[in-house]
Amino acid sequence: MQKINKTIMHVWISAISLGAFVFSWVVLAHTPKPTVLVMPEPQVIQASVPDQPGLEPIPSLNNYIKPGSSQVQTPKRSTTVVQPRLRTRGS
Repeated sequence: MQKINKTIMHVWISAISLGAFVFSWVVLAHTPKPTVLVMPEPQVIQASVPDQPGLEPIPSLNNYIKPGSSQVQTPKRSTTVVQPRLRTRGS
């Protein structure tokens, strides 16, 4: 008797789940489609901006090279590599 009640309950839950799925699908299929919202053209407002000072030109590399030298001095780069470590000492 216990096994029959368990089987009936499984069938009942499956049928209700399937029915809810089909009902939701039908409801969503019959909802109205969304309309495209057309935004009005934005109005352009002219603002008076005071004159900004001009930027200075970027200096050329020729300013840093000594006349008559054929080599360009480059800055030394560090060769050490730092590996991040995970800290797992609790919270």
